[in-house]
Amino acid sequence: MIDQEGFNQMIDEIMAQGYDLETACKFAAIIGDTPELDRDDNLVVRDKSGNLLATLRPLDCFGD
Repeated sequence: MIDQEGFNQMIDEIMAQGYDLETACKFAAIIGDTPELDRDDNLVVRDKSGNLLATLRPLDCFGD
């Protein structure tokens, strides 16, 4: 389970990819501690209906 420090790091890393704070928080909440990855190990962010919201470069907060 991701802790508060890890969640904050995730938000910072998402913001570093060009998203504002509100969007980064939303994406981090969707990703949680079980990210969906594509075949290139990018994170896939989807809404509750399965619609693609974003594809993010790998985040350091998840390690290798």
